[in-house]
Amino acid sequence: MSPKVLFHRDFRQYTGGHGKVWDYFNHLRALGWDARVYLTAQSLRDESNPWMQCPELIVEKFNPQGADLLFLAGMDWQAVPANTPLPPVINLLQGVRHAQSTAELPLRDFLSRPAFRVCVSQAVADAVQATGEVNGPVRVIPAALDMAVNAPTAAGALQGAIFIGAQKQPSLGAALADWLQAHGYAVDLLLDMLPRAQYLARLSQAAVAVTLPMSDEGFFLPGLEAMALGKPLVMPAAGGNLQYARDGQNCLMPPLAVEPLGQAVLRIHQDAELREQLVQAAHLTALRFAPAEERQALAEALYEWRLM
Repeated sequence: MSPKVLFHRDFRQYTGGHGKVWDYFNHLRALGWDARVYLTAQSLRDESNPWMQCPELIVEKFNPQGADLLFLAGMDWQAVPANTPLPPVINLLQGVRHAQSTAELPLRDFLSRPAFRVCVSQAVADAVQATGEVNGPVRVIPAALDMAVNAPTAAGALQGAIFIGAQKQPSLGAALADWLQAHGYAVDLLLDMLPRAQYLARLSQAAVAVTLPMSDEGFFLPGLEAMALGKPLVMPAAGGNLQYARDGQNCLMPPLAVEPLGQAVLRIHQDAELREQLVQAAHLTALRFAPAEERQALAEALYEWRLM
């Protein structure tokens, strides 16, 4: 009989964070676990929610004591009050903000709860370990990319608009769109979260991709997604995205401000040799972040922690 692992999700809209938890749900299933998920009453149950692909694995009650392993991420800890008897917990940390606490997001407060912690980048691990409050082992498993990696095409004239992914930086994105349009460029400005399939379809039409992170990202998959789609990429440095991004090698990484971002786009648009160099290197980068690597790293951690 397969051991049981229970997940908890409050799914209000699709985010990359939910997508990565979905990846781990499937990793554990592939590794022989009987994975189940509890969705809060407020969770959307539509096509944007990947767990609706397997409704038979959605449980009606959240009962951690009935599982052999509990998988928590983000604010899931609020569903398990302190001093509640629990099975072993894997805690996925996807942002450096886990080293901080606010009234709305008391993430740092959860570090003292016993768990086996998986960090999606070295930046996240460094941030939480610097608090001195982590209760349990910490393992870095760089986030993988659950999508096909396009073969790079021959350099040539660019077609399509400048895509600006500004869901996390809407004011900056709007200002950059105005700047680029004033310089004669067509722009596709995205300010709202989309279901992943719709987002990738829109990104795939871009001539150049600009992805705007917060200043302290845990990993920031949108940049890697653009690389996988073969798009020349402009993306400021943001902590965790340095796990895969190299300025001048596989992308351009100007400061998080309108003028330098716009100049970087112009540079890529006007220099076919640079575009080809960036896209070729980005292709090799994206290939390194395969789901099989992430799954194998998880399996090794489970064996090391004697959870398998």
